[in-house]
Amino acid sequence: MKTATKTADLICSYCGASALQIQKWDEATQFLGCNSCGARGPRTPLCKDPVLQSEGDSLLRTVIDESPDIIILKNWEGNFLLCNDTLAKLYDSTPEEMVGKSDADFNPNQEQVDFYLKNVQAVMRSGETQVVYEHSTDSITGEERYYQSIKKPLKGPDGSDRILVIAHDITELTQAHQEIEEKEKRYSYAMDAADVGIWDWDIPNNRVTHNAKWCQLLGLDDQMSEHHMDVLSGLLHPDDREEVMGAIQEALDGNGHYRHEHRMLVGNGEAIWVYDRGRVMEYDADGNPSRMVGSMSDISMRKEFEQRLEQTSRELEKANEGLELLVAERTAALELANQELKRMASRDPLTGVGNRMLFNEWIGLHNASTTLSVLMIDIDHFKQVNDRFGHERGDHVLLAIAQCLKDNIRTNDLLVRWGGEEFLLILVSVSPEQAIEIAESLRQKIEELSLLPSGEAITLSIGIASGNVESIDIAICGADKALYSAKRDGRNRSVMLPRSDEAPQETIQKA
Repeated sequence: MKTATKTADLICSYCGASALQIQKWDEATQFLGCNSCGARGPRTPLCKDPVLQSEGDSLLRTVIDESPDIIILKNWEGNFLLCNDTLAKLYDSTPEEMVGKSDADFNPNQEQVDFYLKNVQAVMRSGETQVVYEHSTDSITGEERYYQSIKKPLKGPDGSDRILVIAHDITELTQAHQEIEEKEKRYSYAMDAADVGIWDWDIPNNRVTHNAKWCQLLGLDDQMSEHHMDVLSGLLHPDDREEVMGAIQEALDGNGHYRHEHRMLVGNGEAIWVYDRGRVMEYDADGNPSRMVGSMSDISMRKEFEQRLEQTSRELEKANEGLELLVAERTAALELANQELKRMASRDPLTGVGNRMLFNEWIGLHNASTTLSVLMIDIDHFKQVNDRFGHERGDHVLLAIAQCLKDNIRTNDLLVRWGGEEFLLILVSVSPEQAIEIAESLRQKIEELSLLPSGEAITLSIGIASGNVESIDIAICGADKALYSAKRDGRNRSVMLPRSDEAPQETIQKA
């Protein structure tokens, strides 16, 4: 634009300024523009007649009304000097009816109205164009709409403050972002609820996301939820690293299943034994693995018992050399020692029920398709028992509850002390309805026991989920989630994890 001719007798109908000029676009065309609010008319053949303003003004009005973005011109008091059809439809009005009125005349949300006025006055005071994120209520549907607004301060013909607002609707984008955040939050809760180290490997980017337990097992900062795969590789025991990486690569190249026992370095270089397993869950368009998910558990105690067993065996074998007369006696002693060590390695030393070693062995002995019901059992307010009556009484309560549970299940079911006051019960080949009945029966039997000097009843919260041997980790997470629901809803109840997304099914509760 090389030249401009001022038309002092023409007034901009949008901002009221007498700052209209015929401006040259190129050698053949010109347009009528407002230097105050920036409004422009269409390009027309070059001429010197300013009367073309009227036709250009009409077309510009059409362009503004047809814009999908909200276009507003306000004064200092927040009254509309100009608005387009997009805003009028949001407020169930017309542009003509809205002139001279404010947001308060159309928007029932006083908090939003106060924000609009305070914000536009702040922008006008600053004298600088600003981008503001805000939301508004649709007066017809009551729906919240979100906007990215460009706000430009202007001056009227009399020098008064005005502001031009162009608001772009970003509701769908905002809602999509909120939905993603909610899904990530649910996923984070599920990971943190598990009592084993859970990991999620983004293979193309070589990044591992995990829960806090994973970090705790390896002596890492449990606030760090993501690490590069090189960090994990660096924690592998040097003597086991090649074999572990080979097993992982074999799973990626084969059926996608990975299982391995190996040593990891934690803390000051101390080694622990872990049982690590995973499965490829996603493949890219070319069929290459892109995501593997799995879990890790500490099996150091089991390995220690195995090493003790091995050491005992070596010592007994050495003692038996040259003592042919004592072979039979030593053999019997060795067999008894082996049995006792195996029993000790697979049993909780306090309650006598199974531990995680027994759980792993039990799972390995069953067919992958065997139908299971998983019950996660937690003693309600157990900490208060220890605090009020002492840890000796607390141990007595744990032992009595474990014995009661063991006495009231079948021999082919598995009872494991999962940690602290928590027990894991796996029922074989029962329906969800039967699982609920069994859970309620156990809960009632425990409540009937007299275990405290005060005569108060001990109660249980039970979470239930169904699955099979192959999906046992998922079923355990589901039972833990259902247990969380039972505790959140008041404890002393059994809750079944649903097969779909409906709310968890709560069984009969004893008050």
